[in-house]
Amino acid sequence: MRPEQQIQRAPRAVRHAGVMTGEATQLDAIAARLMVVQRHWNDPDRALHLAAALESSRANWHAIQAALAAGVPSLPADVQHNLLILSVYADHKIAACESAPSADALGSLIALTHALAGSLRQWREAA
Repeated sequence: MRPEQQIQRAPRAVRHAGVMTGEATQLDAIAARLMVVQRHWNDPDRALHLAAALESSRANWHAIQAALAAGVPSLPADVQHNLLILSVYADHKIAACESAPSADALGSLIALTHALAGSLRQWREAA
């Protein structure tokens, strides 16, 4: 690119991207909490800690859904659609962990949570 060429601006500004950065931070914290439960799977208080961690996870995923429904993050339609699909999938994973708790099922939810947190952070940096 020659110096005299101007960099074109995006057709529209991305507003409220900080909301998704906050969600990424919360998702990281929830994934860490779920990992503690997984690491201490044989502890006698596991059921209590698992229930609390899953409820926190569900609340965060529902917050993402609510933000999308309210149009708070100004994201492209395809990104919003993908986030909504992931949040519904996460709900399914949480329900599976509740109905048939296993370290493997929990590991799958942890991986999904970490992956989305990383994607949200990368998207925000690119925006």
